[in-house]
Amino acid sequence: METGEATAIYDRKPWLADYPPDVPHTLEYPKRSIWEALVDVASRYGTNTAFLFQNVPMTFNQVVRHAGAMSQALQRVGVRKGDVVLAFLPNVPHFPVTYYGALRLGAAISSAPPTSVEREIGYFLRDSGARTIVTIDLLYDKIANVWEDAGVERVIVGEVTDFMPLWMRVVGRLTGKIPKPKQSVPFGGKIIPMRSFLGSGRGEKIDVRVEPDDVAVLQYTGGTTGTPKAAMLTHENLLANAHQMLAWFPQVKVGKETILGILPFFHVYGLTLVMNAGLLLAARTILIAGGWVPSEVFEAIRRHHPTVLPGVPTLYVAILNDERSHHVELSSIDIAVCGGAPLPIEIKREFDRVTGGHLYEGYGLTEASPVTHAQPWDERGKLGSIGVPLPGTEARVVDLETGRPVPVGEDGELVVRGPQVMAGYWHRPEETADVFHDGWLHTGDIARMDADGYFFIVDRKKDLIITGGENIYPREVEEVLFEHPKVKEVAVVGIPHRFGGEIAKAFVVLKPGETATKRDIVHFASERLAKHKVPRAVEFRSELPKSPSGKVIRRVLAEEERAKKRESGEPDAESESAEKGPQTPVV
Repeated sequence: METGEATAIYDRKPWLADYPPDVPHTLEYPKRSIWEALVDVASRYGTNTAFLFQNVPMTFNQVVRHAGAMSQALQRVGVRKGDVVLAFLPNVPHFPVTYYGALRLGAAISSAPPTSVEREIGYFLRDSGARTIVTIDLLYDKIANVWEDAGVERVIVGEVTDFMPLWMRVVGRLTGKIPKPKQSVPFGGKIIPMRSFLGSGRGEKIDVRVEPDDVAVLQYTGGTTGTPKAAMLTHENLLANAHQMLAWFPQVKVGKETILGILPFFHVYGLTLVMNAGLLLAARTILIAGGWVPSEVFEAIRRHHPTVLPGVPTLYVAILNDERSHHVELSSIDIAVCGGAPLPIEIKREFDRVTGGHLYEGYGLTEASPVTHAQPWDERGKLGSIGVPLPGTEARVVDLETGRPVPVGEDGELVVRGPQVMAGYWHRPEETADVFHDGWLHTGDIARMDADGYFFIVDRKKDLIITGGENIYPREVEEVLFEHPKVKEVAVVGIPHRFGGEIAKAFVVLKPGETATKRDIVHFASERLAKHKVPRAVEFRSELPKSPSGKVIRRVLAEEERAKKRESGEPDAESESAEKGPQTPVV
């Protein structure tokens, strides 16, 4: 097939033929800021609960009032349009208050995961240029030694009880149920309590025109290579993606849904799928501050009956492997959306069976706010696929070398464009130019498209393992090992090998109470994979390294293996057997 023919096929958008009948092919988006979207929702659903934290509700009207006070206070201390405010917060009410308050002024929000170490926090502050930090007292010790050196002018510190009734704050202190910070916060000067800060801006008039194409969020990502860089996501990018997701699930009812907010807001997946989509849906969002805390998550499900659950594969694995899943009614969950990493097919099947709802796989990346593809909601999707492009989104698969579209069914790099795609990287024009070519964002993921327009992610371009001249895609091997009845989690990475260049190594976490040998795993794989794809080495672990959003980080495992080789100064442990050829399993 000639390049022109391949291009024509993508231009015809074959995926549109498989859209559910009530999903539009294109969308028109209101040209407004996120603050304007909040005010609009509050005008219609103001008394509805927007957020529920520790069983304490905050209505949309209250969000507008608190966020309005935040914007007034920020303006009074000198925050202006184009400035950056760093939110160092878990999923607590302080996050939406800070988010909407800063965006009202045309400032941008940048976030740092609460698990960040001092070096990382200092980097985020210096790179973003943030002069204001908002955090809570339980996290202050993490920033205490870095904020001043990074040029921060003010630190606003809240308590988890700030937006609770007075009696709850008093009882919490008396009973000791309110956790105490590791380090006392030295309030005074540049360090300001949240409650007093919110009251300090009374009388300020906000007269700022925020445009849809103004930057709303600086979202840090490792991208495909290099140090973390911030994707500039505009108000339009973020709202467009939220509208696209709601259009994709037309069965959701405005003002009637309850979202379980486990995904962190400091990650764009949680920001869009939980907070921004929840706003446009006028949904009640249950805030889970600690991420995967089994007792808290199952209690929230039991008490509040969420209907929508966005998550990552490790979340669904954890739910299914928790004993409480057999006793807590999960049938309220009608829609579960999975992204952030490939979803094992076996996990989808089991979750659908347990809940009676549907777990849909989607695909995205930080630079696209993040969602670009999703499985159709009406079950016409294809297992193992990330689905089809969302309304208004275009996608192609291009040759890794030439950048030209490849024929249907062939592997190449996935490229996308649409209203959700970022404006570029913050202060990094060269790296921006590296990922944009002729208006297309290069994702760094290897994919293929079938004749019906469904896309399948083969793997990350940078995770490709080449052994003895043969390509191995870690995801394919992981999918097979997930079928093993004793395997709970698995990650496959390429590790250095002096004969084959690299070999595949599987890191396996077994289900509770199960036992297996390395040979069991290799034998299972060898019956289901071509010889060169069978892991040459297996290591059992109690857990796998994960990002704050719960995504397994293969890179950490690969780096650990390289460090072992450097420290030992010896040939690879597998090299003796490797002389027999790259197909000989080593366990």
